[in-house]
Amino acid sequence: MATQMGSEEEFKSTIAEYLESLPTQFCRRVFSNPAACLAIFRLLSTVAKQLIMAMLYLDSPIKLQDLHHWAKPAHQRMVRSKVHQLRKLQILAEDRGGDVSLNPIFREQLRNALTGGGDFSAFGIPYTRPIPDNARVTKRWLASYANDRWEAILHFMVGQSADAAPPSESVRGILKMSRLMEDTPEAVMKITNSGFQFLLQDPSSQVWTVLLQYLRLAEMQDMDVVEVLNFLFQLISLQLGRPYSAEALTRNQRKMLSELCDFGLLYQDQPALGLFYPTHLITSLSSGSAGHGGPLNNDAKPAATRQRSAIPTTAMTASKSGEHAVPMASGFVILETNCRLYAYTDSPLQISILNLFVHLVSRFSNFVTGALTRDSVRRALARGITADQIITFLTTHAHAQMHGQTPVLPITVTDQIRL
Repeated sequence: MATQMGSEEEFKSTIAEYLESLPTQFCRRVFSNPAACLAIFRLLSTVAKQLIMAMLYLDSPIKLQDLHHWAKPAHQRMVRSKVHQLRKLQILAEDRGGDVSLNPIFREQLRNALTGGGDFSAFGIPYTRPIPDNARVTKRWLASYANDRWEAILHFMVGQSADAAPPSESVRGILKMSRLMEDTPEAVMKITNSGFQFLLQDPSSQVWTVLLQYLRLAEMQDMDVVEVLNFLFQLISLQLGRPYSAEALTRNQRKMLSELCDFGLLYQDQPALGLFYPTHLITSLSSGSAGHGGPLNNDAKPAATRQRSAIPTTAMTASKSGEHAVPMASGFVILETNCRLYAYTDSPLQISILNLFVHLVSRFSNFVTGALTRDSVRRALARGITADQIITFLTTHAHAQMHGQTPVLPITVTDQIRL
């Protein structure tokens, strides 16, 4: 049954807030899917994961005070905050006597996910039929395909795709709905202040932003939100480079399959074959290789450190097998104490993003120079970009040579940006 989850003003900005806003009966349906339980578990912080694993095979409740005593006194405050988060997510339940236990549905399905029990089709049905040679793809090709699709959208946002075909109607609709772009009287779309902030996010955060807006779009189209959410969690749990069958998908899921292909999250060249491939853009959202606890991880870390670790370690080049890459190059910026900036890149997209807050001076075949000036930073602030976002972007994409110093960016420069 289709369900409306709230108005535009009530829409949640993170997946954690969205899950916390779900009514109890919705959470029960989400938790009944082992793939969803496993994806949510992977998105949690390390401390929250430890609490869940310690209680996973406890069939009787325990005292809340005993739970707090599992940590040393210096860390009990952190444990309390994680317990509070798990209760808001309805993963942890507390009775009137002060005893706590895992949600029985979540506990059972997470057990099934970890031990291979229950409905294994919740993790996708692998495609077992012979695949024609012209339909076979490699991980390297999938990475290139996903990168091209995603960067084409970012190019469209910064207005550099005049010669290229515009994104599909569904992509443009989500960009407008999320207020990343807006229509102008000239019947063209232009980027908004929120769009400028979006460009400075790491790829993982950008994908989550799109998926949350897709959930909102599903609500407006009277789709079953729990079905959409469970399918997204299923896609996150799929194995990169492996073909999956689309024959058992529902009508709504087939519609999602087509629209997510427009973003490069999935690949389906010949729908008649009934197969599709997930790309790294979606399979890495809850992967431990991303180096962070995911959107549900709110450990107390500095923003720059937390967002820097959100970039997969393979962000600069392909892996040793040559079959994996991520959308945007990392480690190409050198910043000096005199605010001079050197960027080793030939990507028009990266140069356009730098131009949002850097006064570019010269450009060569694979190298640009510029400087952070008072005017360039104030221009960025006027567009809604914050000082912390500028610092985070520069830290995230700092050249390997700069990571030998602590902090990575010169303190004199970061202080001037904030001032």
